Amino acid sequence: MIDAKTVKEYLEAHPEFFDEHPHLLETLTVPHAPPGGAVSLVERQVKVLRERQAASRERLAELVRVARDNESLTGRVHQLALRLLHAGTASEVEAQVTASMHEDFAVTPVRLLQRAPDTAGLESVWSAGRPRCGHFAEHQRAALFGAEATELRSMAIIPLGAGATRGVLVLGSSDADRFNPGVSTDFLVRIGELVAAALARCGVEPAV
Repeated sequence: MIDAKTVKEYLEAHPEFFDEHPHLLETLTVPHAPPGGAVSLVERQVKVLRERQAASRERLAELVRVARDNESLTGRVHQLALRLLHAGTASEVEAQVTASMHEDFAVTPVRLLQRAPDTAGLESVWSAGRPRCGHFAEHQRAALFGAEATELRSMAIIPLGAGATRGVLVLGSSDADRFNPGVSTDFLVRIGELVAAALARCGVEPAV
């Protein structure tokens, strides 16, 4: 075990040590007052700067994580677009969307309905034309997923086209946090636009 005397002798023999390893200075604590005395202003300032630096590093790490997650999502949406380019009929669009959700996004179950169902309480979703995530009522889950609804804890509803005129894509999950109400829907919007465009290219007429 290395004792204090050994450390002292080493530092005396290698005065350039902290020049070569400056990051160690960030973790050292050098008191500026005797035991029981008041903490010096310099020591207090150093403590505050270290705390801010630690917070900045955590924030940077979070930004890097979010950037990587978004990059991964972008890649998966791109794969969905490539799949849809090979779809020539509405049934092929449905098959490609289902496969993409299962294999690329690990989402199951999936429903692609070419007409928005007349379900009480969801009319505002169709009219808004924007994806909505949440837990939803039991009867709403059942109307969209049937018997599979009993296992679901959260859903994402993606209207296709303005006012859901080209139908609706519904994603379910047994994880209550997967599609919680606070999740960002930016990528869901893109997915909805891709699917709606694919259905239009296949000649699917908008519902009236």
